[in-house]
Amino acid sequence: MIRVAICDDDYGDLHYLQEIVAGYGARMELRLSVNTFGQPKDLENQLLQGSSYQIYILDMLMPQIDGIEIGQAIRRQDAHATIIYLTSTIDFAYQAFGVYAQRYLLKPLKEDELYEAMDFAVANAFQTQMALHVKTADGIQQIFYHDIEYVENASRALHIFAADGTETVSRLLRKSFEDDIGSLLKSDSFIQPHKSFIVNLAFISLYGTNQITMRSGTQIPISKSRKTEVKRAYLKYMCENY
Repeated sequence: MIRVAICDDDYGDLHYLQEIVAGYGARMELRLSVNTFGQPKDLENQLLQGSSYQIYILDMLMPQIDGIEIGQAIRRQDAHATIIYLTSTIDFAYQAFGVYAQRYLLKPLKEDELYEAMDFAVANAFQTQMALHVKTADGIQQIFYHDIEYVENASRALHIFAADGTETVSRLLRKSFEDDIGSLLKSDSFIQPHKSFIVNLAFISLYGTNQITMRSGTQIPISKSRKTEVKRAYLKYMCENY
């Protein structure tokens, strides 16, 4: 089940959006739970009470609380949910980047544009549910893909560094690095810039000619033989997500 929140103070637009999202779910044979909010304060109160959604479709211009403020409230709670903004003006597009909004769509909304945005949002929702199961000295640990900043192969073990600074060390590898971590490489969010490293593209803060700087400050080398592949993957990720 994927949870979707739609917030728009124009009840005509709100109903139209609800119909499009429901139609998308039926077309894609997805189980969607859709909650609608005609007042941004109602959504904000739910967020304060701990409710969360995987996809947010927000009108940008609303009374009392605008879409950016709602986006900030969402990001204080969840760094991974997809935010889709709807607006009649592009004036707030730059501010939307501040809350890592994935789409910024102009009204009057075209159905195919929202469908494209939903394709991305649903893929992201499934991605955030994926996890790596790692055999450690303490047992099998589950680490969600979206929490992993990078993985290093060192001393024949996986060293998995999370975005919160924690490190998980696996038991000694019995197979190759690629075999043990291959599931990550099937995800569009990860790339292998060097034989000993796999990085989460979402946590790259600076892309250089010969190395990548992660959000934690860690510098990851880029092998000469992988430069073209890594650069292409990084640019593709940036274009699709920002």
